[in-house]
Amino acid sequence: MECAGSMPEREERMEGKAILRADKITKSFPGVKALSDVSLEVHAGEVVALLGENGAGKSTLIKVLTGAHHPDSGDIYIDGEKVKFSSPDAAKRAGISVVYQELTNVPELSVAENLHINTYGGKGKILSWKEMNREAEQAVAAIDLEIDVTKQMAKCSVAEKQQIEIARAIYEKARILILDEPTSALNETEIAHLLEKIKMLKANGVGVMLITHKMDEIFAVSDSVVVLRDGVSVASKRIEDTNEDELIRLMVGREIGDMYPDRHPEIGEVVLKTEHLSNRYVQDVSLTLHRGEILGVYGLMGSGHHELGKTLFGCYRGTKGSIEMEGRPLKFTSPKNCLKAGLAFVPVERKTEGLVLIQSVAGNMMTAYYETGKNSFIISYARERETVKKWIDKLAIKTRSGDTFAGTLSGGNQQKVILAKWLEIAPKVIILNEPTRGIDVGTKADIYRLLDDLCKQGVSIIMITSEMPELLAMSDSVLVMHEGVQQAVFSRDEITETNIMTAAIGG
Repeated sequence: MECAGSMPEREERMEGKAILRADKITKSFPGVKALSDVSLEVHAGEVVALLGENGAGKSTLIKVLTGAHHPDSGDIYIDGEKVKFSSPDAAKRAGISVVYQELTNVPELSVAENLHINTYGGKGKILSWKEMNREAEQAVAAIDLEIDVTKQMAKCSVAEKQQIEIARAIYEKARILILDEPTSALNETEIAHLLEKIKMLKANGVGVMLITHKMDEIFAVSDSVVVLRDGVSVASKRIEDTNEDELIRLMVGREIGDMYPDRHPEIGEVVLKTEHLSNRYVQDVSLTLHRGEILGVYGLMGSGHHELGKTLFGCYRGTKGSIEMEGRPLKFTSPKNCLKAGLAFVPVERKTEGLVLIQSVAGNMMTAYYETGKNSFIISYARERETVKKWIDKLAIKTRSGDTFAGTLSGGNQQKVILAKWLEIAPKVIILNEPTRGIDVGTKADIYRLLDDLCKQGVSIIMITSEMPELLAMSDSVLVMHEGVQQAVFSRDEITETNIMTAAIGG
């Protein structure tokens, strides 16, 4: 059955006893039922994809399976034996490890020290640096990762940090490895490399639970998929018995239609123009943005494409060059100046840069508006309630109320809160840094339609993205960065994946 509230139709599973089995897990929080009778199994050497919209209950399920939350009802079994985890450490001792989307490491320590951070330093344990490094070399070799284990973690790439956390989990004898959006910060080459690592883990008998919104990854490595919707497991299928369209329909409960809008932009006059922008991250960047245009910005990791967004929003002092806004010089020495001139900036790290997680949804939504001074710095709670309700309804934000802490929302709903914060000031230019990272397909489609509508209203958009499909589908022109330098600019009829990738690698 595919209707919400029912148990999924069970497909024929792999032979043998499951390493991990969750049976009818239910978990509620004040005002919301996060999980209702959710069941799944993970066998040795199997990759189970866990699919669902943001807010579907995936994070809550992970926390229940790893002892961070205790279920209201339902049972967890390891090798057929019922267990109750008192803490995440207890789950780890039972062989369940998680690599979260927000990576957990100590940047100041070496790779080896991070690999052993949970196992060294115990009472009566003699610390041997030589032994630590030797065991670390064995741990990274076990997943075919070539890296100097004495290297400081802060100097590692995101892809390396991701693999180091996987190596640590395997070193700590994980039998079930839960990967939470593992490719959200990786480029195409790094993604392909990580997927090969997952296949290797599978071949070595590790059970993997993969949480991702990327359909191509699900079909590349998964054996089965469990779909959650509104806290209910609505389907459990073998991967060969389903397809992308069916999974999207199961996940969102409706037909998405085309993911991307059929865009027919009316490009107007120049709104934003930069000349020779240079700082420690970017060199000699000159770009032109027109009214109603989406300028896509692409680059590989370390190319400076993410830093370009912060440069345009005045985040880096000492930046040389000039910016004109509607023909007038823009003093971009601080974000506040840019905000008052009509620029908005959605950062790549929503949890650390875009939101105050311990502040309410309403508090987060209103910060940019109050910063403009349009209200004479007088808070009107009646206007605030009206504004917050408007955006909650317009963007379909799933929250109990505007008083809910932003940190309790799902990633997609947090992104919508950030968008509402900036849209309330009616910006002329919006800079979006990885606008759909870690967001489900339904929310992605909503955001793409929103961007198209904004362009029709005359708003101009700079969309910095590592997602090639959305770059190709949404951009009216594309600027490509390579090693901090503006490598190429392509017009609409020149935008192809070959042209973009050639420029991105320095061609």
